[in-house]
Amino acid sequence: MGGDGPQRHPLTYVRRQRGWSMEDLARLLALAARRRGMLMHPGRDRIYKWEHRLATPGGDYQMLLADVLNVSQADVVRLGWPWWLPAYDAPRPFTTGGTHAALTEVLVALDDPDRRGFLALTTGALASLASDWATIEPERLTGALAGRRVDATLLAWLETRTTELRALTNTNAPECTTLIHALLKTSIQLIRTGAYDEPTGRRLLRVTASAAQCAGWLHFDQGEHGACQRHWRSALHAAHTASDRDLGAGVLSDLAYAATWLNHPAAAVEILEHARSRTHSPAARALLDLRRARALAVLGDHPATTRALGSAEHQLDQSRPGTSPAWVSWMSPADLAVDAGRCWLDLNRPKRADSALAQGLILLDPARERTRSVVLAYRAEAALARHDLTAAAADTREALDTAHATQAARCIGLVNATLDKLAPHRSHPAVAGLFTRAGR
Repeated sequence: MGGDGPQRHPLTYVRRQRGWSMEDLARLLALAARRRGMLMHPGRDRIYKWEHRLATPGGDYQMLLADVLNVSQADVVRLGWPWWLPAYDAPRPFTTGGTHAALTEVLVALDDPDRRGFLALTTGALASLASDWATIEPERLTGALAGRRVDATLLAWLETRTTELRALTNTNAPECTTLIHALLKTSIQLIRTGAYDEPTGRRLLRVTASAAQCAGWLHFDQGEHGACQRHWRSALHAAHTASDRDLGAGVLSDLAYAATWLNHPAAAVEILEHARSRTHSPAARALLDLRRARALAVLGDHPATTRALGSAEHQLDQSRPGTSPAWVSWMSPADLAVDAGRCWLDLNRPKRADSALAQGLILLDPARERTRSVVLAYRAEAALARHDLTAAAADTREALDTAHATQAARCIGLVNATLDKLAPHRSHPAVAGLFTRAGR
């Protein structure tokens, strides 16, 4: 599902893990070709193109890569590129032991963030993880661990701070990263070494799941997809062990959202179907339906997208203020309008998209600057589809300023992609001014 950084590729991870430069890998490929009696001399430029997704290695080159990496040719054929590369993780079982392993993995990564910078699950493994979550019932916690008893006041403080930090990340994400990591580290250490009864253990797990979910979004916004997925997977395990099905469904919806963002909409639909099967909160179901609509729109399924949007609106109408889980308390008619607008864009309905996005901007909480930058970029895309270059340039300019103010790499990258779409129209005065402002 992608790696950390805008150019990270599983081949980059594999190569760096072995301490190879691009030149080293090119030399090893040439040696592998010689052993097979093939006259092939790949250079650094070819590997650069593979790692930057500018080209896909052909069958012969994949065969040579498999030789160098000691991967069977059967796996190359069965899994396809790039999924056969030895850069992908294996899911943990939904057991108490599996949860502890997932949380320990996050704890290690917090101390050494570069150690597992890429490792993630394949889309197939993600769908399997969602299926297991939907069918496996949580184990009963096996009682207190050896250690100092968890203080009730400290636990209450952690719960309050987690809720506060979740709200703060909407407006002060870079400043909150260190705080949420420290809170997550504390809660995991208490789970691993503290003494507590079963109700206290479940509260600790919910705090940990919430903090890990929040941390995952911070990594996602910076394009750090390996770290993002690792936090969300640990959150899913913690929520499952705590028997909080709605929170687990919310984490699965985040994984599905990321899958759609990284152009794996079919996997997102499958994940969301499993997540929807175990939810109770109307607001949670509304979010799942909305994200399913997003994935279906990318797939070009107009009728199913319309049905999912209608269901999301109905479920949101059923929710009552103060009754929604904290992780979905931000869900509002503004989000429904914004995501509907993105759906209509993907379904080539720019006028309908523009209307929905305009409504979303009116309803959106002014504090949600990251969402605002995304909406403006979407609206610029809709204006461009209508051939209104003046409006497209104006929205892109505002999106650019807003995105840079948030410091979120995801938002900045989206605006840069919009600029790329406007590049063929640089002769237009408004677009020319925009590119001058952007320094391009």
